Amino acid sequence: MEEQMYDDNKVTRSEDIRACCGFHCSQCPAYIGNIKSEEDRNRVSETWHKIYGLEIPAEAIRCDGCLKPDSENPFRIGGDCGMRNCVQDRKIAHCGECNEFPCDRIEQHMASVESVAPGCRDTLTPDEFKDFIEPYLCREFMKMT
Repeated sequence: MEEQMYDDNKVTRSEDIRACCGFHCSQCPAYIGNIKSEEDRNRVSETWHKIYGLEIPAEAIRCDGCLKPDSENPFRIGGDCGMRNCVQDRKIAHCGECNEFPCDRIEQHMASVESVAPGCRDTLTPDEFKDFIEPYLCREFMKMT
């Protein structure tokens, strides 16, 4: 994976950045490289509330991703992540590389999206589904490794 370089909230990144849990950061609408305006932040806040019931104010919509080192004080939606900590402790790139995959923790994490995805096909526009569901459907990616 290409190294990420951060400079004044602009990121140069590879086209395929995956989180420790397999989520597709480079396609996530809250990822720092994808937030361009307050309108983007509002759209993410409102749509995540509609889909997942999350109460994240628009001004808090920004994620530096779990790959950015803690020493750089990154902002991560969800704060401290147990999956990230586990991946770092095991010195692997992501959960799919773990010999215990799938564990209960990652199963619950993936189910949070997989359980709402079928109903969202009827309630979201195709663009909303692509932006707010697809980046988090990571089971196939995890199985490929």
